[in-house]
Amino acid sequence: MRYAILFGVLALLLPRHSAAADVSVELLPGRSAIAFRAYGIGLLPLDGQFTHFHGRFSYDPEAPTHCAVALQVDVASLAVAPATVGETVLGPDFLDAAEFPRLAYDGVCGIGGLTGRLTMHGVTRPFALTLDWAPDSLVAAGQLRRTDWGMTAMPILVGSTVRIEVSVRLAGAPHAGP
Repeated sequence: MRYAILFGVLALLLPRHSAAADVSVELLPGRSAIAFRAYGIGLLPLDGQFTHFHGRFSYDPEAPTHCAVALQVDVASLAVAPATVGETVLGPDFLDAAEFPRLAYDGVCGIGGLTGRLTMHGVTRPFALTLDWAPDSLVAAGQLRRTDWGMTAMPILVGSTVRIEVSVRLAGAPHAGP
């Protein structure tokens, strides 16, 4: 009994560290953007952006290496100019939006950025993203090889890699990031 009282008094005297509550941000168009860039013939940039998606990003403002993301994207919402190129990218040789209407990403933060799993074109594989924190925003970026997701058409014309970039506004975020 004496030890229980002693430990109780010590617990009251020790400084308390209150854990910050996780901040949760909805990933929606207008507050976030999901863009991609490929290079035609290895030189000419081909840019696109998904216009319909939803998800959630949560993080600890005191330890931003502790975070998680879940994101669902409507593949057919991809906007690419010119429209004929967009039709090709959404067609059966590339994203095949008719057969695979959604892509998804689930990941968690660590020291090196986000690590998670990307499901696209009917294939789920590990996919890592770097994180660039600013006081009011976050940019997650990664590069994928099309062949890893079964998209092998026109390798010389379109290029073998695609850069993915997800931008998120973190209005009111109290940290400047790692």
